[in-house]
Amino acid sequence: MKSYDFEAIAYGGECYCVDCLPNGVSVNDEDVYPIFADSEWDDYPVCAVCGTVHDYVGLIPKDKEKQ
Repeated sequence: MKSYDFEAIAYGGECYCVDCLPNGVSVNDEDVYPIFADSEWDDYPVCAVCGTVHDYVGLIPKDKEKQ
């Protein structure tokens, strides 16, 4: 997976798979933010609709959070 690839988005404070977006919402909408493969998260993002865990993103090591 390339760093600019994504399978999930953030919208309205939730995470969604690209295929699970609410009706009328597009990945090209202004309020939709892609979750890119090179992004770092405290925990893996989980789709609010189907529960898919998007483990393609990087996790911030717990030791790094304390610095």
